[in-house]
Amino acid sequence: MKYNVLPMYHPAAALRVPHLWATLIDDWQHRAEKVDSDFQVTSTPSFSRGQNLPKLFAIDTENDKAGQIGSWSIAYRNAEGKLCAEPFMNANPNFNVPDDCMVVAQNWKWDRRVLENNNMPVPNNVVDTMIAAYCLGLGRQDPKDGNKDGGKMVGGLGLKYLARRHLGMQMNNWQEVVDKNLDMVEYNCKDSIATYLLWEKWVDILPKHFWTIDMPLLNVLMKMEDRGVLVDSNFLVKYAESLDERLATLDLKGINPYSPDQVAEYVYGTLGYTPTRFTDTKKPSTDAEALGDMEDPVVKAILEYREVYMEKKKGVSGYAHTDHEGRIHTEFKQTRTATGRLSSANPNLQNVSKGEMRKLFIAKPRHKLVVMDWKKIEYGVLAVVSHDAAMMKAFRADTIYQDTADSLGLDYDRGKVAALLMQYEGSAWKLSLEFGISIDEASRMLYSYYKKYPGIQEYHRQMKEIAHAEKQVTNIFGRVRRLDGMFTEDKKTIRDAEKQAINTPIQGAAGEIVKLAMIALDKHNAPMLLQVHDEIMFEVPEKEAVDYAHWLGEYVPTITEIEGERFYVDVGIGNNWSEAKDKENKIELFARIKKEKK
Repeated sequence: MKYNVLPMYHPAAALRVPHLWATLIDDWQHRAEKVDSDFQVTSTPSFSRGQNLPKLFAIDTENDKAGQIGSWSIAYRNAEGKLCAEPFMNANPNFNVPDDCMVVAQNWKWDRRVLENNNMPVPNNVVDTMIAAYCLGLGRQDPKDGNKDGGKMVGGLGLKYLARRHLGMQMNNWQEVVDKNLDMVEYNCKDSIATYLLWEKWVDILPKHFWTIDMPLLNVLMKMEDRGVLVDSNFLVKYAESLDERLATLDLKGINPYSPDQVAEYVYGTLGYTPTRFTDTKKPSTDAEALGDMEDPVVKAILEYREVYMEKKKGVSGYAHTDHEGRIHTEFKQTRTATGRLSSANPNLQNVSKGEMRKLFIAKPRHKLVVMDWKKIEYGVLAVVSHDAAMMKAFRADTIYQDTADSLGLDYDRGKVAALLMQYEGSAWKLSLEFGISIDEASRMLYSYYKKYPGIQEYHRQMKEIAHAEKQVTNIFGRVRRLDGMFTEDKKTIRDAEKQAINTPIQGAAGEIVKLAMIALDKHNAPMLLQVHDEIMFEVPEKEAVDYAHWLGEYVPTITEIEGERFYVDVGIGNNWSEAKDKENKIELFARIKKEKK
């Protein structure tokens, strides 16, 4: 008798590592199963006439270092329901897929660019299983899966892990194919089969935002990546110097950020956090994933130091790596963050400092950069979800910082700091540290804030209650984030999870508003270059820049309304990113629109 052994964590593991309770429950909710993945190899259909093509099929491509396509395949079910794989070799310019066919891919960015680089037609109706897995909260937000022996229980969004975990398929990775000289065609066919089976398993349970936001956004991001943004190569020297200055300002309290022992001693000793992840040598992990949610200034400084140092080491060369026009082409990541916001890599443009460093990014001759920035979008979302009348009034009037300052007896700048602290539930302790006041005085300030905005206090209370009861939160667009910290008994870890419950629906919803705008703007062929935080950058002919800026300011707020509330934008024009952000280069829109609305 044969038995299928399906890998899951043993419950005893969570007694040693409490953080694993979340993974155990996830294992139970998405129990591993052995899906029948046996397939037959069939003959080639006629791509040139679009005949014999199934209405649903998966595709997977392999290429060499030069970008030339080698083995590629499609997977589908025939009329009898039998799994089939059809292998091909080399480019086929007659690969024509009718629009009524749906094509499934795992990391479509890769396969699409392989097809384009080999002058093969690109299908229009495509879905991506990596994005599907991300939307379902399966795996970690990392497409890589380099584990050779297949023993890694918690993997990323890579096909090998997903197939192993959700289909029971034991698959070879690319390095094994190279090292062991395995059959490339069989390897490739299994990839397309696994992609097809994952789609079959998930298609009926995908959330609405997969269809309305995540998939439509994919092609938008690829267009932006292809456009790239022009950089001033002479500015790179200044950029490197500014990174050195940032490193010098970080207070690490004498801790070597690259010493796991020193960092672990501080985090798990001095601060008293319970380890939630461990290294291969069974030591508490001090990587970014283990430390990322900890609310401690030294921990944040350690993480920032590592990131800035890596940016200095690789980022400058990344910015120097331009195409023939002098443009850099970042990669936008839509499956990396827990909140659903976008990130970028190679180089990472999310961490470009404000001010001087933005002079690096310039418009091409006879063009201007038009930069659109949502006005306090997270406060607007907070006002909507909390139904706080005072916050909503301040958001509509764009007076949140001043109103907060007035209610707390502070000047404008300190009121802005207080508003930022309280947005995601500040505490008397934090207010005391920030303003150098006593705990009693900070407590009175806390009381005054909640008296001014009682709906915010109720929102904070409700979200913590939901966190404890459901151990996950959902933003108003339906995106779910599991709160792993709520599965432990460690107070600090639970507190951090409570903060995630409070800030995720706000940050996530703000991110969705930005993404919906990008999708809508793409339909107008908007020349988008970058999306960073709540900003979108465009490159527009100089003669059209002013009119285009006005159009953005008037059109974008109409794209997404939540409970009747619009989210307005500032728009600026400049020769570089920094200029476009200067107040004197902003187009005056908000006051006029408010007046017209009245």
